[in-house]
Amino acid sequence: MDAALLLIAGNEPCPQPQTSEHLAAVEIMKLNHMIILQNKIDLVKEAAALQQHDDIKAFVKGTVADNSPIVPISAQLRYNIDVVAEYITNSVIAPPWPPSAAPPQAPPRRPPTARPPLRRSRCLCATSPASPR
Repeated sequence: MDAALLLIAGNEPCPQPQTSEHLAAVEIMKLNHMIILQNKIDLVKEAAALQQHDDIKAFVKGTVADNSPIVPISAQLRYNIDVVAEYITNSVIAPPWPPSAAPPQAPPRRPPTARPPLRRSRCLCATSPASPR
C-alpha cells in the first residue's frame, strides 16, 4: 500500500473510535502519503467545520499524519473531489518495481482436487468364471 485516505465525518465529533483505530493502522504500516478528508462539509456551518479542522490537527499531531493535508469535501455534492484526485495523481508516487521482477500477483486458482469416489457397477460379462480370460 502506497497511500491512505483518512475519512472523517464533518458532522460528528473527532476523533471517533474507528478513526483512532484507522490512524493506528496507518502508523503501523508507516505510510508516507496520507490525505485526511473532512467529509459531509455541506451539513455543518462554517464555524463548526473550522472548529473540527482544529480538532483534526490536534488529533493527528505527532503522528505520521501530522503534515498531511486536510481537505474539506462533500462526497454527495462532489465538492473538492477533483482536488483529492489531483493530489493523488501529483503527490503520491508509487515505488518502482525492481526491473528484474514483475509486480506480485496472486497465484492462479486451482480447481478442487478432491472428487467423489467412483461407484463401480457390477459388471455382467459374457464370460463365465470357468472360462479362461
